[in-house]
Amino acid sequence: MQKVSDVITKPSAREVLERDFKDNDSIYNSYSESYEQSKSNILKLELPTVITSQTDTLAFSILAYTIDLKRGERFKMLSPIAPDSLQLAIDVFAFENDSVVAQKPMVSNEPNSNTLEFDVTKSGSYKLVVMPNRKTTTTFSMQLYTEPTFEFPVSGKSNSAIQSFWGASRGGGSRSHKGIDIFAKRGTPVVAAVDGYISNTGNRGLGGKQVWLRDGVFGQSLYYAHLDSIAVSGSDRVKVGDTLGFVGNTGNARTTSPHLHFGIYTRNGAVDPLPFVKQTEPMEIKETALFTNAKTRLKTNELRVGAGVKNEKILDLEQDIPLKILGKTERWFHLRVNDSIEGFMHDSLLKEEN
Repeated sequence: MQKVSDVITKPSAREVLERDFKDNDSIYNSYSESYEQSKSNILKLELPTVITSQTDTLAFSILAYTIDLKRGERFKMLSPIAPDSLQLAIDVFAFENDSVVAQKPMVSNEPNSNTLEFDVTKSGSYKLVVMPNRKTTTTFSMQLYTEPTFEFPVSGKSNSAIQSFWGASRGGGSRSHKGIDIFAKRGTPVVAAVDGYISNTGNRGLGGKQVWLRDGVFGQSLYYAHLDSIAVSGSDRVKVGDTLGFVGNTGNARTTSPHLHFGIYTRNGAVDPLPFVKQTEPMEIKETALFTNAKTRLKTNELRVGAGVKNEKILDLEQDIPLKILGKTERWFHLRVNDSIEGFMHDSLLKEEN
């Protein structure tokens, strides 16, 4: 009956894990307190990254981090550990304001899956919360990264070809750049970054020879400008990778090297196209040894909100303060102090406690 019900209700992985202790008030209260405490922490992660952690059969080892995402990116989190060995409950929450996290997750992973992904439609901060099933004791790793939702619009080129960005001054400061410029040899194919249809083509104004590609009936309009020549006509249906035209320097780009001006327009105006096309690589998962308990090593030991010295310092800890290790990313440990304060500490500042 439960399986039949799940087909209809489609519970998240966390909702399924909660069934194991929802009928036990003391355990459920402990879980709720741990979850809300973790969800409200101030810890941050910069992407891409890899977090390695370990389960605890005696307590809820819940990891939570604020991540900054941009419209046009696709956020991805995956763990190579099989769900039948360890099920992870993964939730992503939006912020209602600068400090308050929404009660309901905007996206969650499904049971029997240790992956989650979603396309970012609004730039801002999000809270990622990960809870492993505590039935077994094991170490696991998670890759967190973003990828572009569009294909790169100039054939054979990559991020290094982008040499002018959103917001740059134009016209002696009278206007700002509403796109990105991708430089390439004259005649390099310019391609469809999405499936869609050609809504307009022409040779006019600042953009010179240009193509407008519509991303669906109510979607965005992709603007390709300064083309040397155009290879499509209005109302043509195109697929990702189809050639739309060729790189040139028509319009007001006559005095510059050949390049594509690429822009994205919505019903509310232009948006920065860089996150839509910027190519990224996930960080490789490497074998990481973890221990459970540690102590601070030096007379003064900095605890920070993120894994790096540029992150805000939470406090300074004295020597030999007991620490609970929750996870690790590169050379930074995610730890808890006094059963309440969480932060990141560089591995040179702590020592394993036997």
